[in-house]
Amino acid sequence: MKSLCTNLSFFVFLLFLNTFLSAQDQVNLNKTKTSAQDKFNLNFNVIDSTKNLPKGWFKWGYYDLAAEKKQGFENFAGKVVSDKKGKFGCITYRIPANYVGDSIQLTGYIKVENVKKGNAGLLMRIDGYGKHEMLAFANMSKQNVNGTADWKKYSIKLPFSNRARTIFIGGILSGKGTAWFDDFVVTIDGKNIQNLEEVQKSILNENNKNEVKESIEKNYSALDITNDETLDESLNSLIKSIGTKKIISVGEDTHGTSEFYKLREAITKKLILEQGFNTIVLESPYDDIEVLNQNLQTVGLDTLMQKHLFSIYQTQEMKHFLEWYKTSGVSNKVKFKGCDDSYWEMSNLLNDDLKENASESIRILLDDFNEKSSLTYKEYSKKHKRENTKPKNENELRKMAYESILAIEKQLGTENMLSDKRKEYLFNAKNSYINYVNVVQEKALQSRDEIMSDRISYLANDPQAKIIVWAHNAHISNTVIIDNEIGIMGHDLKQEFGDKYHAIGLSSLNGSYSYMENKFINDDHDYSDRLLNTTLKHQPKNSWESIFNQIETDAYYMNMATVKKELNNDALFGSLKLIGYGEEKESDYYFLSPLDMFDTLIFIKRTLATTPLVSATN
Repeated sequence: MKSLCTNLSFFVFLLFLNTFLSAQDQVNLNKTKTSAQDKFNLNFNVIDSTKNLPKGWFKWGYYDLAAEKKQGFENFAGKVVSDKKGKFGCITYRIPANYVGDSIQLTGYIKVENVKKGNAGLLMRIDGYGKHEMLAFANMSKQNVNGTADWKKYSIKLPFSNRARTIFIGGILSGKGTAWFDDFVVTIDGKNIQNLEEVQKSILNENNKNEVKESIEKNYSALDITNDETLDESLNSLIKSIGTKKIISVGEDTHGTSEFYKLREAITKKLILEQGFNTIVLESPYDDIEVLNQNLQTVGLDTLMQKHLFSIYQTQEMKHFLEWYKTSGVSNKVKFKGCDDSYWEMSNLLNDDLKENASESIRILLDDFNEKSSLTYKEYSKKHKRENTKPKNENELRKMAYESILAIEKQLGTENMLSDKRKEYLFNAKNSYINYVNVVQEKALQSRDEIMSDRISYLANDPQAKIIVWAHNAHISNTVIIDNEIGIMGHDLKQEFGDKYHAIGLSSLNGSYSYMENKFINDDHDYSDRLLNTTLKHQPKNSWESIFNQIETDAYYMNMATVKKELNNDALFGSLKLIGYGEEKESDYYFLSPLDMFDTLIFIKRTLATTPLVSATN
């Protein structure tokens, strides 16, 4: 689920900009690659006299550009002057993204004169290998650089994806007036790009796929998925090799593949029974999983699953695992947690936990939170219409709910009632409502992946915790992969826990899968979307899956670092399937490098859809 857009006009402008530039960008991508020794003309001082522009700089948008000598200096600056032909102009520079790292920063100086009805600012855009694929974008529209002002230093920063193909930087002017830009510096992980060595990035194709196949053939280990006993036996080596990890995430390239759930169950059981793992985390709302746990021994599984699990998990495969968790005795010593957004049951959790021994002060604060978290803005305003401090909209009301959580936490601390369980409840409550605060205060939003990462990290702060995560391949990935958002969960956990975090991707080529009719997974607390199934249809040529499929065994796993070392390739990208909750589309195949995304990858040639608890015809 993508983050909310807090500035609609900017979002529309961004879509327009991306469409307007796409044709020119494709031409630029075909130009000769700049070598690692060359200095990029980021100080604007090398001039193309035939164009009166700094060499290598070009125009996006409409306004006139020029190279202009700075008054009192010998060096030049880039200049953008508004006219009546359009709404913006940008002096732009292209850098091939032949680098690896986690973050990229653009720093530069800006001078403005009579800028009105708009702003000046730095701009940075990171494009990937897919057609018109923009990985990240930033400008300074919210900093309101306008009017008349002398030279001042500014900067913008973005996460940097190893699957980036092109870096575009620029100085942009919207509205009316004149802006000058100078002394740009680009750094990746704090190191100046002028001095960084380039890395080899290439695309999976007919010329190298045999090399990839040969590398896999030297390094794979077969899995026997004939039955539970043979699968258990064939997993022994893998389990032994990862048993010392702190967090093991087991993924899936669709949420609706039966064999993936059977594999995850088998891996989870072995990690718990043989390696002492004691926490399972599911990509599902935290509060719903807590309620499911509380009622596990007293309420039927079908009822619990249909009320507290996303529809995609309401399957016989998930029920089989939960029955084992319920009846084997492990539920007494192994925690079962959720890491997704959690709005629906949080107030109930707090009320049930505190109802017997809460003081009057805490009861008042709980009632306040209940109102602000459950009533709509109109309902709350009507109930408190005579008060002077009413929220102006829904976001402000939910921000007030966040502040109520802080007040409850403070009061519990004052009364010495902050148990570990209550600390966990309050942490997750704050995590759920923090983006309402960010919207009201016009701060950057936390993505769904960041929230999931924070919740898993919180559990991992327990020195005794050994955690198994069940989530999609896109979330568990060691690298940020989609829209500067998806993959942040795995990336952040890898950054925090290093080699103690281990991502296991699950992949397949052919077969059927289940999907949800409604793709919005937690728009509300109604998890009754029908679960349908169909077959995979859109496999592109020269995909990773098509190469994995050439190995002569039905199922196997491989250590991705070993395969990558064998290939001696810094970054190799090809099409990889990542289907979410909905039905497969051609756009569900992304240019990615599973060699970097996962520590281990398990491949099964042909898979089947999960079986719904309730038939779609019922």
